[in-house]
Amino acid sequence: MEKKNSLSGIVVFLLIITVAVLGVYVLFGKDNEIISQVSVIIKNDAVPDNVPVVQWDNDSKEKSCDLLFEYLKDLEPMVAVKDQEENLQWDEICRECFWVDSFNITETEGSSIKRYNFVYRDDAADNKKMQNAVDEEVDDIIALVPKEASDWEKVLVIHDELIRRITYDESDELAHSHDIYGALVERRAVCQGYTYSMTYICQKLGIRCGEIYSGTHIWNKFPDFDSNECYVDVTWDDIDRFDSSGNHYIIHDNFGLSKKDMEKQAEHQPEGEEKSKTKSHSTGDNFYRRKGRYIPNGETEVLELAVKEQLDSGANLIEVRFASDTDFAAAKDTVDEIIRAYGYKGSYYSWKNDILRVYSVGLNPPEE
Repeated sequence: MEKKNSLSGIVVFLLIITVAVLGVYVLFGKDNEIISQVSVIIKNDAVPDNVPVVQWDNDSKEKSCDLLFEYLKDLEPMVAVKDQEENLQWDEICRECFWVDSFNITETEGSSIKRYNFVYRDDAADNKKMQNAVDEEVDDIIALVPKEASDWEKVLVIHDELIRRITYDESDELAHSHDIYGALVERRAVCQGYTYSMTYICQKLGIRCGEIYSGTHIWNKFPDFDSNECYVDVTWDDIDRFDSSGNHYIIHDNFGLSKKDMEKQAEHQPEGEEKSKTKSHSTGDNFYRRKGRYIPNGETEVLELAVKEQLDSGANLIEVRFASDTDFAAAKDTVDEIIRAYGYKGSYYSWKNDILRVYSVGLNPPEE
């Protein structure tokens, strides 16, 4: 009995060795394709077969985003992204893909695959029809932009037209008040809708445009203007006031702000950026300087010229900015004297921006 058991043990041992050798031969000795397939299966084992995969090109992020967005138009609940170095942020997806309600990213340690999981809005099934509506509005706005205009002038046209079209959503309860569909099609939005719309249209025109966040607000930055120090806040320039003909009063207090001027205002405290420490700041692309409406200390003739030029143009709004606190304090009386001397006899609104020393007069207000 002992000899038989010993022989059986030897046979079993030899069989195990044979299987092991054959296994090594199959996996390592000859069939490299099998090794490769096993490797791929291991890396992709957390991604179901029906999930689309985007091979990310870190040198051409825009093209990769376009491919991802095509899957989002088809309302894919999950998209796997391979070899992506940096995760996409909320604004990078939802600025354009406004039908996305939320998303999260899951990863497996040691894997090159990231899984983007998406939740869509109730009306997401209509996203292609909605996108067409957005495109029509954008085309209408771009058609207003003179082709020979400078980029700064193009941004000014977009700024003014967005204010004409959008009403600030005081309720902040509309489904799309934070996105470009709400701003451009439904024409009601909060600051995200205004800011995303500016970015979206500028991208169509090839104008570099970024976004700056604070804890409660968002606005635009234009790195190619004013030595990388030019900020535009469309939301804050939409004061929602009209003349007797129903035309907007479009102010420009927040068009072309320097960083120093921006930081003077409480809600313009950007997250992740240091406060400005330099004493001098570029302001050449500020609206008032570019338009000749910035009034140096004691320059009454410059003020008269600026006011008369705006009256001659038929504008419903007079805007001037003062360098001097003293001149700004006297602005109401001084400007009133100029417009009365010009022959204007009607009533008008007037309001001041004490922080930036801007004085504005709205002509021909509606009767209350």
